[in-house]
Amino acid sequence: MNISELQQIGKEVYKDKPPAYQHKGDMELLEWHIKAMDRLTKAGRIHYIDSALTETEILSIVILEGFGSSQLIQSPLYDPTKSNALNKALIENLDSALKKIPANAHSVLYANDGFSRYENKIGDIFTVKGYFTTSKDDFDNANQTKWIVEPLQQDKTKAHEIYRIYNHGDTCPYPE
Repeated sequence: MNISELQQIGKEVYKDKPPAYQHKGDMELLEWHIKAMDRLTKAGRIHYIDSALTETEILSIVILEGFGSSQLIQSPLYDPTKSNALNKALIENLDSALKKIPANAHSVLYANDGFSRYENKIGDIFTVKGYFTTSKDDFDNANQTKWIVEPLQQDKTKAHEIYRIYNHGDTCPYPE
């Protein structure tokens, strides 16, 4: 699937729906991320692994790391009633990309949240319904919750090093 085909899927999903139905403009958000991906690529901030990733797989990573993941990717994973063909295509491409990206090789990962996702206690084992971005570095800048994650062994983990493709925060003081 290429970007044009993805855009066509989105147009088909929303062809008879007013923008208010589009969860605050899903198509506008998709187009914004396509333009962002183009700018990031031109600036040399997108890195390919032996050119194995398709443009649509890279776009799904940019969306996950950008400001559209909640609407376009995460929400339908937490609530399947919010799923549509556009969400499904993005999730398929993200899953495909992850299979091509090296599995996590770090023994500890960190994530800083501004809210509590679950009623977890230290030592709990849990599975996230959606995607959970972390960092190999502890920036100790959590607003509310700091997750300290001990991933499964490299051959069993679902954690992949997407920062090797696009490190969203590489120009920020606290990248993740």
